[in-house]
Amino acid sequence: MRILELGSYIVPAYAGMVLAEQGHAVEKWTNGRDPILGLDRGEELWAWINHGKRLVRRDLADVAGALASGEYDAVIDNVRPSTWKRLGVEPAVLALLHDVRWISMEGETGGDTGEVSFDVFCQARVTMEFAGWIPFYIGDTGGGLWVAFKLLAAPGPGHYMLGHASCLQKLVEGELVVDTDRTRTGTPWDREPYGADENGALVSFKGAEYREPIRDRAWKIKHLRHRNGRIVI
Repeated sequence: MRILELGSYIVPAYAGMVLAEQGHAVEKWTNGRDPILGLDRGEELWAWINHGKRLVRRDLADVAGALASGEYDAVIDNVRPSTWKRLGVEPAVLALLHDVRWISMEGETGGDTGEVSFDVFCQARVTMEFAGWIPFYIGDTGGGLWVAFKLLAAPGPGHYMLGHASCLQKLVEGELVVDTDRTRTGTPWDREPYGADENGALVSFKGAEYREPIRDRAWKIKHLRHRNGRIVI
């Protein structure tokens, strides 16, 4: 599949990276000002997350003409709806007109509210009650995975909009289906002891207790499935 990646930060970039690793041809448009490049060690993050893509310096306003050329089968983005409106771009119209699947990650309310689709915001809406044991940046990478999944699962051409906080909530959906009390140090579905300290993770499983030591980078390099540090799925 020939995929056009638009937007900034992690969500579309992670989705594009995963899709490229699975053999799809991903082209990423950039203006050279992505906020990633302003982060500490941002250039390293930029190189990692754009591995395997074709990077092109091009403006978002050109997307209608690019799709008309027939060069792409799909689009993924996290551009605000208000930005598309300002540029005169209608994803829903273009997707059907040019027979492409277009997957957008947005804030929950979407529309013209200006709500931001961004990791820390969706985590504040969904996972802060789990603080202390859920990985901090799971909102961005998890959101990217859902974008990739939706693209591959979409039944046909059209514009599909995902809510960022809803995608993160899907990873812990069970607590919405079955309400239960929880402490701030444990999960609602496991009894104590379950947790981690400087000696590793302590888990109770089928009546027995297990302690899993903290694994360092050397152990992961030796045992995990990867190629030069990049996990192979």
